[in-house]
Amino acid sequence: MSNQKNIALTYQQSAARGATPAAITGMIYDVAIESLHRAIRAIDEGKIEERVRALNKFFAAVAELRSALDYDRGGEVARRLGRFYQIARGEMLSANIKIDRATFEKHSRLFSELREAWRNVEKATAGAGAAAVSGPIRTVKAPPAEIEPSGSSWSA
Repeated sequence: MSNQKNIALTYQQSAARGATPAAITGMIYDVAIESLHRAIRAIDEGKIEERVRALNKFFAAVAELRSALDYDRGGEVARRLGRFYQIARGEMLSANIKIDRATFEKHSRLFSELREAWRNVEKATAGAGAAAVSGPIRTVKAPPAEIEPSGSSWSA
């Protein structure tokens, strides 16, 4: 791992330690969205391995989002998000096989819309701490290393 990536990883981990569950969820959405953007660029450039790497990172982010759902506290919202993640995974597997750029773009838009919703949750709960989020997620930890965003586009 390059020194720049080590610095970025250290910064990300430090930022995540003090983040609320909503903020961490937002960070994971950022990873998913950036991964889809990288996959779309790879499709455009005909870079198969890069597309697959980006999509695998997307799948890891979605798995993390799904594992953080709290079906007891989140009720119907958690169930719908779980179903959404399941459908997104299936559609993206199919899109990867077919090299269906439109489906990649569709999910980039959908995940961006959900990211915006989590940004609103972050704003609404700012200063109230982790207890303020009584929605569909459990207390989540920082994203695992395999889904850490790459490059300088990461922001916490």
